[in-house]
Parts: sequence; structure tokens; C-alpha cells
Amino acid sequence: MTEKLKNLYHRDLAVKMITVIVIVFLSVAIMLPLIKIAEQFGIDIRENTGLNFDVSFGNVFFFCLFGICSIGIIWLAQKYIHQKKISELGFGGKIWRTILVGFILGAILVSLKYIVFILSAENVKFIKVIPADIPILTYLGYYFYFLVGFIFWNSFIEELGTRAYPIKKLKNCVNHHVIFIIMGLIFSLGHFVLNDFSLGYFLSLFIFSYIFSLLYFYSNSIWLPVGMHSGVNWVGFSFFGTNWKLGAIYNIEISGVSNWIVEYSNVIIQLVFLLFVVYLKRKGFFEKYFPESNQDIILKKTKPNKI
Repeated sequence: MTEKLKNLYHRDLAVKMITVIVIVFLSVAIMLPLIKIAEQFGIDIRENTGLNFDVSFGNVFFFCLFGICSIGIIWLAQKYIHQKKISELGFGGKIWRTILVGFILGAILVSLKYIVFILSAENVKFIKVIPADIPILTYLGYYFYFLVGFIFWNSFIEELGTRAYPIKKLKNCVNHHVIFIIMGLIFSLGHFVLNDFSLGYFLSLFIFSYIFSLLYFYSNSIWLPVGMHSGVNWVGFSFFGTNWKLGAIYNIEISGVSNWIVEYSNVIIQLVFLLFVVYLKRKGFFEKYFPESNQDIILKKTKPNKI
């Protein structure tokens, strides 16, 4: 029976698409039973998301558990359905340099949104968050968790499940833009499991997902979108959070900004950046700095024709 299912998976495109989408959905939806389990221990995950995340043992434990379960689902799919190593999903290349480049790009991109807010605001207030009496080792310990255990961990989970895995599995049999749209919807709607719906926020999440998908598709490296995703989140938590244990340095209070600017300025900035990514592709940027992205094309060109 198992062999028949494997043959059907490799032979039927619809079965392949459904299988991959179900795996992606499961890697995100595993959060739902974990929320219920956490509630049995008196931990309300819904009230501890994003900037409101409380760095307590229970919250950190279930956040890490979600990541382990999500990655585990992808690993099991790779091993038993696709019979491939998880490392084939873009784990090669120059890791730290790629993460750093992505991080800087993400930080710059999201900073443009906040610059627009500040320039459009009636009042802007900068409030220092870090208490003066915190021991340096205590602060560094919390900040290390913030960078590695929160920012990077969250970005890696999401980029593996909603970008690297589905794009790698379907890019040779489905138009990549179709994959980007499907994954963008899953990525965006997944955020509303724990947040209230907003059209501007939904569009921003969807376009961000599209940008991350393009970067992965063009570079064949999971580290570029992981770095960019981390940079985006780092700016938000560092300068608009209120919890020094979660990386907040300054809390910038902005008031008197028009609603349409708050809702849609980020969408416009993201669309411009998306076009910039496409421009870089046409200029050969990714071929030059990410030669792994053209490996499949090179192999096809060098493969002798059948007689």
C-alpha cells in the first residue's frame, strides 16, 4: 500500500501538490494543539505573541516545542515521503555571510516604513527601555536568547516550512508564482491564528512572503530569507518593543499618523523592493553571488541529448 502511494505521488501532479500543501499546513497548524496543551498548564500563548511575548519558562518552552514539532514534520516528510535529506532544502553556501546580507536588507526595508511613520507623525517620543541597574551578564544572557532563540529560531521555522520545503518540492512541476501565492496565503493566514485580522497587515505579510519566496527561489539558499526575516523582526522588537528581556532598546512612540499610512505605506515600500529583487535577477546578481541557484540549469545544459 505504501509503495502504491509513493508511485501515485511521483506520477500524479495533483497528489504531489496536495501532499506538499498538507505537510506545510501541518507544520503551521501544529500550533493549535500546542495552544490547548499550554492552556492546561495555565499558559495563554494567544496573549503572549509578538511584542507582547513574556520571556518566561512556560512560554519559551512551548515556543521551542512548536519549532521542534514544525521542523520535525518537514524532516519526516523529507525522509519518508521524498526520501531526501533535509539539507537539500538550501542549507549550503556561505551561511554567515548570507544571513548577514539578508539581515541588513530586512532591517533597511522595515526601517523605511518606520521612517515614513516618523516623518508623518504629529508626535514622536523616544523612551529608553533598558534599566540602568541590570547586570551586564544578565542582559547579555537575555539578549542572546532574543537573537538566537527568538528572532533566528522563529525565522528559520517559518522559512523552512512555508518557503524552502514547498518551493523545492514543487518548483520543477508547477509555475513558481503559483507556489508563492499558495504559500503566501498559508504564511499570512497562519499569523492570524494568534492576531486580529487587518487588511493592511494581511497584504504586508503576503508581499513579505512573496519577497522571501523570490529570494529563496533565485538564490537556492534558505539563509538569505532567514536573514532578511530576522532583520525585519529585529528592528520591530528593538525599537518598538517595551520588554528589555525581548531585545527592546528604545520604545519609539508615534502618534498622529493617518490610518492609510499605517495600513498601506509598508505595502507600497514592499512592492517597490519586490520589483528591485526582480531587477537584480535580470542583471545576473543571483547567478554571480549564488552559483548554486543555477546548478539545475547547468546540469540540464551539460546533459547530452538522447539519440
